[in-house]
Amino acid sequence: MSKLMTIQDFSERTGISKSALRYYESKNLLRPAGRNSNGYRVYSETQVAIIKLVSSLRLADVPIKDIQVYLKEKDENIRKNMMDDWTVMIKKRLDILNVSLRYLESDSMNDQIYLIEKADENIIWFSAESETGKFGEHFIKRGKELEKLNIPIKSCYLKYLSGKDLIKAHIGFGVPFGIPTSGLSEVELVEHLASCIYIALSFNAPMTEIQNGYWKLINYANENKWIPTGSILEWYRGDDFSNLDLLMPVTKLEKGRI
Repeated sequence: MSKLMTIQDFSERTGISKSALRYYESKNLLRPAGRNSNGYRVYSETQVAIIKLVSSLRLADVPIKDIQVYLKEKDENIRKNMMDDWTVMIKKRLDILNVSLRYLESDSMNDQIYLIEKADENIIWFSAESETGKFGEHFIKRGKELEKLNIPIKSCYLKYLSGKDLIKAHIGFGVPFGIPTSGLSEVELVEHLASCIYIALSFNAPMTEIQNGYWKLINYANENKWIPTGSILEWYRGDDFSNLDLLMPVTKLEKGRI
């Protein structure tokens, strides 16, 4: 039987502070192997690998509750799936940090450009054709169709397709997941829009100048070497669709299994 170590010896053996060991004990991540005759904590050699794993996962910012589940789990396939999910989580965090750093370095705030992360959502797209700034009637018409079917609308979008004087576009409505769309007419596409980080521009000028907003966002992206991952979206809010932001997707965020 290997010799048991005091908390001091165990701390020196693992490089993990005594205060951290006590904290991990309080969170049920590693309890001492027992107590010696004086009532002090003692640890075994077999616990060295466990506490190094716990410390590593905490440095990777894995939640304590997840580590607790991982340590109790005996199925290696489940443990591997958990590791894979944590990898996805960290990659997502790195993407956000990299985007945030580039945003700060580009002095974007002076250009009225901002970053926004939008969660994934389902979009119901309809085809529409109108003059610039005259798509409101299309939104109202399609919105009433959704309302009659008791489909709640989370947000409204317009995706430019072609044209200059007469614009062809898709108008979209963000709806909750699992909503049936069979009762709708002339649906162009039901799209699952992935969680994404966008560079965005609030647009407050007359709609006849919307093209200037597009060019401002495009020029900003080119100057700062942002690579779009999809089309620019016009994002409308409010009953009168007066709140408008232009969104350019720049980083898609993968979704883990957790």
